[in-house]
Amino acid sequence: MQPSIVGSSSFGILWTKTFNAKERWYAKPLVYTPPGQKQLVFTASNQNWIRTHDAVTGTLISARQVQPPFLQSDIGCTDMPDTIGIAGTPVIDPSTNTAYFFAKGYQNNAAGGGVAKGIYNFYAVNILDLTDRPGFPVLIDGHNADNDPARYFVGGAVLQRPSVTLVDGIVYGTFGGHCDLFNYTGMVTGVSTTAGVGITSMFAMESAPGAPPVTLDIMSQKGGGAGIWMSGMAPATDGDRIFVVTGNGQGHENKDTPASGRAPLSTLDEVVANLAIRNGKLALQDYFEPYEYIGMDAGDRDLGSSGLALLDPSVFKGTNGVARIGVTIGKNGKAYILNADNLGGFKLGPGATDNVLQTIISPNAVFGGVGSYPLEGGYIYFTPVGEKTLAYKLGLDQKGSPLFSKVGESPDASAGRVGVGVPTVTTYKGQAGTGIVWVTDVQAGLKAYKAVPDGSGNLVKINLPPTGGLNKFQRPAFGDGRLYVTDNNAKLTCMGSPVSIPLNCTGPVDFGDVTIGTTKTVRVQCIALIPITKINGLNIQDPTFQASNSSLPQGALAEGAQFSFPVTWNLTQESIKDDAGASFSAVTPGVKTSSLVITTTNGVAQYSNSLPITLQGNEVSSAPFLSLTPPEVDFGGIVVGSSGAATGLDSAFIIQNIGSSPLKILGYAYRGTDTDDNDDNGGSAYKNVTTVGGRSIIGNGFTSSDLPAVGSTVAPGQSLTVPINFNADKVGNYQSVFNVWTNGGTKYTLLTGSATTRPIAKLAVETGEGGWDTSGVMDFGTVLAGTTETRRLRICNEGGSPLTITKSKPPVQAELRAENPTLDLHEGQSIPAGECAYAPIDIAANTEPANVAPHDVADVWTLNTDDLTFGVHEVEIKATITSRQLGPKYDNGTAKYTYLGCYSDLNPRQLQKAFNLGTSNDNAACQEKCQGLGYTFAVLP
Repeated sequence: MQPSIVGSSSFGILWTKTFNAKERWYAKPLVYTPPGQKQLVFTASNQNWIRTHDAVTGTLISARQVQPPFLQSDIGCTDMPDTIGIAGTPVIDPSTNTAYFFAKGYQNNAAGGGVAKGIYNFYAVNILDLTDRPGFPVLIDGHNADNDPARYFVGGAVLQRPSVTLVDGIVYGTFGGHCDLFNYTGMVTGVSTTAGVGITSMFAMESAPGAPPVTLDIMSQKGGGAGIWMSGMAPATDGDRIFVVTGNGQGHENKDTPASGRAPLSTLDEVVANLAIRNGKLALQDYFEPYEYIGMDAGDRDLGSSGLALLDPSVFKGTNGVARIGVTIGKNGKAYILNADNLGGFKLGPGATDNVLQTIISPNAVFGGVGSYPLEGGYIYFTPVGEKTLAYKLGLDQKGSPLFSKVGESPDASAGRVGVGVPTVTTYKGQAGTGIVWVTDVQAGLKAYKAVPDGSGNLVKINLPPTGGLNKFQRPAFGDGRLYVTDNNAKLTCMGSPVSIPLNCTGPVDFGDVTIGTTKTVRVQCIALIPITKINGLNIQDPTFQASNSSLPQGALAEGAQFSFPVTWNLTQESIKDDAGASFSAVTPGVKTSSLVITTTNGVAQYSNSLPITLQGNEVSSAPFLSLTPPEVDFGGIVVGSSGAATGLDSAFIIQNIGSSPLKILGYAYRGTDTDDNDDNGGSAYKNVTTVGGRSIIGNGFTSSDLPAVGSTVAPGQSLTVPINFNADKVGNYQSVFNVWTNGGTKYTLLTGSATTRPIAKLAVETGEGGWDTSGVMDFGTVLAGTTETRRLRICNEGGSPLTITKSKPPVQAELRAENPTLDLHEGQSIPAGECAYAPIDIAANTEPANVAPHDVADVWTLNTDDLTFGVHEVEIKATITSRQLGPKYDNGTAKYTYLGCYSDLNPRQLQKAFNLGTSNDNAACQEKCQGLGYTFAVLP
């Protein structure tokens, strides 16, 4: 994907296809080109429909429903409404043209049957016509776990949410629960792609001896949990091992005792697990478990709300022996940078904390995981709930250990609810300067940014045609300059640039290295693909790239006519200008891109009238040049007195020489600011950096354990990543302006942090009188049929730091429902200190005839927060719905008679005529009229 084309007016929606009512895609679309055939798009839906489409035109090629889907109404969990069929993204084996996936349904292809009769089948279909391969499907139910034979697979109680992974002829699917309901255990299942072999491995994430004892009641919540859902990410693999990340569990075998990741562990909840593949079987060979995992379980702060991203080892590595890096981030808002070959075990770090390469604190929970870009130094990206997409750049500390620093963020925030997808990065033919970060949003739809932040730390947004909100945890699929996304309204959309372009020109145009103060000229070669009436002209976004309209052909061009024109990158008027607060734009060394657009008047209709061409090159400084990134390091908040306050919050900044001569560090200093609550000098005076206990003090509350010594040099093109820490024991705001002086310029970065008290959650339900009750029971009492009554559920934060809702499962019955189940009190919602959040709940009683017997409705709203003293709350909601009670009544107010034979009977005593009842002569009107006239009611025995 070329940024110049994606950001141009020629990029838009090429086609949209709409399918069945209530059809959704949790599985991502796949783009595939069978050998010697046209490219196609493969989709698999919640209704168990699989389809292939022509990737260019959208024309349907094949369609098939593999089996009736499982009904959401059978489980009560609202995470996936209506039906649950294929949720995990399939995998296609190009060597056999076969697509593999798991589908949920019922025994004997029934259309229903409850949890006990729910099953999972594993399918292998020919991608060309969607027929089953011989020997498939394979039934998964009834098989026992290899590492605990007492635990067996019950398809109705579990969900196969993550994408599947194919390794050496075995497809691995991972399973979690439905809203933590039922007697389930997280499992990894391997199925052979060879007909007749079937299941090769089934590994339980909770097993004996540490897991809860096995119970046969599938409705009880005693299976141990440790589900694998990872917001749809696939298990990561690099050959003979797979990595999975789990959620809440019930077994805590490690308790609080440090343990090696190489030692056996039977309770794998809240872990990153490295599972070895040995002769088709799976075995635990390493794991990482956060030191606060028991608290994470209590607060429903799943580590496993995203999977593990294995980063490109050719770029993302250290010089200290770290050869492979993995990154995961979950509901607890911590990004763990892991050595994939030594995950870290449990509490083996300093002070019995985490033995990881780095921990990055996110502003909020993350669902969907981490994306990466291995060019231009190496970047990772993630999007917290309701926050901006964040970019971190790889660096090395002075010991050669990998260390990431925040260098940029998007200008806009994500949806304030769960569902933002994994950032996905594309390039044009792997070329630096062409990276695009794509993010799917449940409200804003598809968004795109340039992969490398600008000099101000901004991920520059690329404007796209609006797609509308997309389904949760999606990511676009790409093929031949086009992309494909799915939404919540049964639509598959293709975006791209019109295939019908008038010219074919060389691009991107690469100028290579150009020293500031010089010029370089490159010729662009073009050929006319159709008769062109006139080349109208060209336009270039960046004025340092120069070309003249006079160099373009004058007059008409025949099809096949060729021409060329020069483009010059003129840096003779440029100098290093990077002064803070200056009105002119910064000029810094590095890769720069721009776009050149040629406009035409065509001799053939339905062809594009513009052609964007990417221009790129690397600005080079002959002198040393200091780059200090990011411009601000915001640590967020630390809770005074919490377990996290013992070690503080970690981050980093990067000192880089982007010039061509050695950079020498001349000195450091810092000062506070007027908004620093704990700076006695009011931020007016600089202070020299001092060292205490082996740590350099770089601000009030800010220290570094590895600040390069004054006089150190940084070679051209090299960088040093400096670890920094924020800690405080007093409530307030902390800020430090930290300056670095070098022979290549002076720069500063702003360090900010805050110290607060912990969040305190208080839950209450609204009463019928408008007050608030803390019993956790919302009893509407009697509600008249045909009416709606509304009361609110409230969570207040009476603490000193933001409160996050970590679990929320609202009711969605026909007559008892949350008004906005995806918006109010949603998972990931942050409630500021001192504020409350509300959720209206309706009893929407259906209209009923008079004197119908009353009926009860009841449900629960399950909630939890990151206030570890709060715990799981199941708010009981109930009401009795009654119809109008008319005619003679018992002493308790209920009607004696549900039916009277007082309708038209063709004789003069017809009530409708005698008493002018008109057309409203129903049972209610009849009873009311007759009782008012004093008539006697006769009842047959």
